Amino acid sequence: MYPLMQCVLQILESRQQGRFAGFSLYISKTGDRDSSSLCYKDGPVLPPLNFTITCTLSGRYVIFYNERLDGVTYPVGYEVVANVVMELCEVTVNGKLRASTKSKCKVMQ
Repeated sequence: MYPLMQCVLQILESRQQGRFAGFSLYISKTGDRDSSSLCYKDGPVLPPLNFTITCTLSGRYVIFYNERLDGVTYPVGYEVVANVVMELCEVTVNGKLRASTKSKCKVMQ
């Protein structure tokens, strides 16, 4: 397992902000969202185009999750069309190997 230090998301264009609004980032040891830990929950304003979050959780997987539920009223700017495609331009995850005694961060894949 790796302690997550930083996660950077880059949204391609401003027209996509409404699609990303309300997204969550989870850290998981198994890849299963239900047994993962919430790192970040966006809302109620539109997210920035370049987003960086520092998280102190440990895990093997970063899960990007977003949903739109029927019967829920979302803030202005949220895109609420069903089956919207999320276009992540770039995702960078930086962390530190737990077993390492070095203080340098490593990009994990």
